[in-house]
Amino acid sequence: MLGTISVRAVLAGVGGGTLIAAVVYLIGYLLVAPATGELLLVIALLIGLAGGGWIAGRLAPFNGRLHGSLSGLLIAGVVIVISRLGGSPAPVSQVLLLAAIAIVVGGVAGWVAYR
Repeated sequence: MLGTISVRAVLAGVGGGTLIAAVVYLIGYLLVAPATGELLLVIALLIGLAGGGWIAGRLAPFNGRLHGSLSGLLIAGVVIVISRLGGSPAPVSQVLLLAAIAIVVGGVAGWVAYR
């Protein structure tokens, strides 16, 4: 059973986490001065990763940590694609750090939701 992945749970986590991050960023941008955009983006991304991992872990029939980690990794992939299309010259080390943080945050949130 450890090798089976519920694609529905992972995709729901990716969609939900991306939506959560966008809503948190929009609310923060409207309430706080736009000068704090970078910090707000990081906070929104972390909340979105945790929210997506929680959704994926909650919907997973088993092994919520794996589903949460996959959801976090796919959300990080969405962020990387959007930033590359926008012309961001992010080095490989930063991309790998984002992927590692996404896996850990999504996995912990999925584990908490599955318990």
